[in-house]
Amino acid sequence: MISSDVHQISPTEPSQLKALATSAEPARPAYDSLVAALEASARDDEPYLTLYLGKEPTRITARAALEGARRQASLLHRCGVKKGDRVVVLTPTSPLFVETFFGANLLGAVPVPLASPMTFGGLGRYLQNLASIIENSEARVIVTSQRMKEAIAQEEGLRERLQHVLCESDVLDGNVASPALTSISASDSAFIQYTSGTTGKPKGAVISHRALLSNTSAIARALRLTRDDHVVSWLPLFHDMGLIGVLLTTICHPAHVHIIRPEAFLMKPSRWIELISQHKGTLAAAPNFAYDLCVSRAKSEQEVRLDSWRAALNGAEAVYPTTVSRFIEHYADKGISPEVMMPVYGMAESTLAITFPKLDNKYQTLSVDRALLDQRGKAAASTSADAYIAVSVGYPVAATSVRVTGSNSQAVDERIVGEIMVKSPSLMDGYFHNEKATSETISDGWLHTGDLGFMDNGRLFVVGRAKEVIIKGGRNIYPYDVEQIASEVSGVHHGGVAAFARPNPTTGTDDLVVMAETREKDPELRERIVKEIRGELLAALSVKVDDVQLGAVGSLPRTTSGKIRRRECALQSAQKQNS
Repeated sequence: MISSDVHQISPTEPSQLKALATSAEPARPAYDSLVAALEASARDDEPYLTLYLGKEPTRITARAALEGARRQASLLHRCGVKKGDRVVVLTPTSPLFVETFFGANLLGAVPVPLASPMTFGGLGRYLQNLASIIENSEARVIVTSQRMKEAIAQEEGLRERLQHVLCESDVLDGNVASPALTSISASDSAFIQYTSGTTGKPKGAVISHRALLSNTSAIARALRLTRDDHVVSWLPLFHDMGLIGVLLTTICHPAHVHIIRPEAFLMKPSRWIELISQHKGTLAAAPNFAYDLCVSRAKSEQEVRLDSWRAALNGAEAVYPTTVSRFIEHYADKGISPEVMMPVYGMAESTLAITFPKLDNKYQTLSVDRALLDQRGKAAASTSADAYIAVSVGYPVAATSVRVTGSNSQAVDERIVGEIMVKSPSLMDGYFHNEKATSETISDGWLHTGDLGFMDNGRLFVVGRAKEVIIKGGRNIYPYDVEQIASEVSGVHHGGVAAFARPNPTTGTDDLVVMAETREKDPELRERIVKEIRGELLAALSVKVDDVQLGAVGSLPRTTSGKIRRRECALQSAQKQNS
């Protein structure tokens, strides 16, 4: 069985500890830049990256990655790219992405990895967002697909801003002289990671080589990464989990990586599991929804063995205990360890990793009194059947401090909910060309994450986003909690629920709105689902749902990493209500 760490504390007992934890391990990156790490890794011919894009895998050693990067650097140099220039990398998972990202770095330029459009439908909204990012980053060169090159050619605003739009056919064109490569210092920018928000001015987190190397070092140490490890991933390379956690950590701390494209995973989740089995994968990471998907979409899996899998990192969104239980139970007869699940916490503004559990006790939960948590923001232990099960995301990684603060930004007591703040050498330099947002996010060396959580014995527990908390009748309601309960209703698509607030001027408080995906089309069955969602939430949370809206599977807007966009759901709901 999966371990559960329930601490018996009195609901009225005051904590004697402040919610502040600091790793005793210093940051000791082996190199001062990604370029130095790539060059060091390329000195041998060990396997680095295997891409499964077609019938035959594409194998790339670190040496081959460096050679490809040099070719790309030559092409970018021919296009006038110099140190400090931004280069947009907008390609699917491919050798082209890898070589362009590293090639830009060889020149001292700053790659800006972006998501490709999710569908082959209308590109209007996508191109608008792309134009905003290109305007903000002041990029003049983009490396992309032939399809996107043709789409950009039809957009006057993009044509005016971009001097060169390159695709694979351009990259492979002819021989070009190798440029004189510039020196790279730890303080130089390694890349810019744009956040996945869809409204307002785009925010690009500027990550230095120092921050990147510090974070990859912390990840490698937390996982005890070695050359014998096999990392198996479907995560997109433009997203921080796939980019830093998979592609860059394993070039800085060599290990063999096996990658399939995200769309291959979404079409057939078992392909990920089969690849872990085939290559005796030891490490793999994904958001919570992916583990649910592996179970809900399991159909004709090949015979697999998962004995080799030692850590299944679960991050980027809330970790549901029900998901963990289902996943472990489903693959129990495949040899998977009951202790394989490893909830982690991080964000792009801190490069990636912030907290990891200890490897010898990866999955820990704490049952807390739901009413005290909602009404007083206090995580008091509870053995009640309706207790809230909080999942620990572990302790600060190397050279990182984490504190939970009140309105004065000072650490509150342990087991009190507040904003999570982070101090680390992995913090971003700031948002590119956005001093206001930077000053609002980083103060006195501390990053305001905007996430809410509490600490217990130095372990961090995340309960939600500050801006997404629903305040109904003076009570705090956390969307993750609502979504988890609604997801368990029969007929509701697992992971396909969004809960959010809708201001109600008549009542003077927020309405609670739940949007849920379902495959059911029969009106009576849909009505039953709506009634059960209302009933389950009333029973579990003692909260009345004001509006339940059902949609088809896939109808909820999601980020490129698969997380549901609650703010966009709220906008859609408001538009529907006003139409």
